[in-house]
Amino acid sequence: MYKTHFKLKRILLFAFAINGLTAGAQIHLSAKDKSIRYDLIKPEHSFRKVTSFDTAGNVTSEFVVDHVTKIDTARSEIDFINTVQFAPGRLLIDSSIDNYSGSTRYILATIPSTKYEFIKYLPTSVEAHNIIKGVSSTKTTAMSEGYFDDNSIWDILGYIPFKKGIKCQLDCYGTDTHTQVSIPFEIEYLFDEDSREPSGTVVNSMVLKVSHPGSSSYVWINKKTHLSIKTLGQGKSYSYTEVAL
Repeated sequence: MYKTHFKLKRILLFAFAINGLTAGAQIHLSAKDKSIRYDLIKPEHSFRKVTSFDTAGNVTSEFVVDHVTKIDTARSEIDFINTVQFAPGRLLIDSSIDNYSGSTRYILATIPSTKYEFIKYLPTSVEAHNIIKGVSSTKTTAMSEGYFDDNSIWDILGYIPFKKGIKCQLDCYGTDTHTQVSIPFEIEYLFDEDSREPSGTVVNSMVLKVSHPGSSSYVWINKKTHLSIKTLGQGKSYSYTEVAL
């Protein structure tokens, strides 16, 4: 437990040092940008272990995410689906649907049903319909054209042609019912790193820093598969790791 937490702190300190040496240009990225290779996204099924820590390094939660990527050719849509058992007999399922030029819909539901969200993404606004413990609400949020959402952005990071020394600014819609506002994200390509799998295969990854108010995450993307293999994140009162299994 503590070994994992201290390893996380060492890696974050190294990344901070690298980040301080790589000041460069900034660009604003749109979800409609033709350079984003949505066309390379393939059907995929994987599992990711997420571990959260408090400031003392104690594990506060641990769970496995069952992640599925589906390609709906009839609708020309990509579905990113996450299923989590967050307590015995309780499931949370969320789905982000993209259409090769940005977000279209987001659906979250719990089983048993205590929370439900249906979010519709329009060109310059978002309509959110929420039901929490039987209480319904609706919220409309104005957004800048070309925005992303803060759920599927993590699935398409590997398909964005980031360049070292250039920070990408983007607007993301916060899908959590506690936010549901526009959140500024900043993403920077820090460095490349080779790691060896138990089979002996060497994996070449690009390491990204993903920042938004109150949180910074470092994401390792397999440059061959475009998929995330590891994420280390830190906020004001927590840190977490997400590792592909």
